[in-house]
Amino acid sequence: MSQIAPVAATNELLADALREAMSRADRREPVGEAKFAVLEAAVQLIDADRPELADQPQLRTELLREALGSVRAAAVAAGVAVTRARQVSTVPA
Repeated sequence: MSQIAPVAATNELLADALREAMSRADRREPVGEAKFAVLEAAVQLIDADRPELADQPQLRTELLREALGSVRAAAVAAGVAVTRARQVSTVPA
């Protein structure tokens, strides 16, 4: 048995678990949006690493670009969360 089959199965299980977590994410606040974007990036990276995409460089490149966009979105959302946390901590009670 090749090593690709167990790895592919593991990756599919992981991607399914990440998609489930994405479906339950509360995106109303910046921290939730950042978590969602990180999960999304992870799924896109797993998808881009599928063995059957080895001969489809354009599709693989697109998935990698989408993952990069998700990571950027996570960074922006986390930055907003930090700014809001600082604002709350400086407001007198």
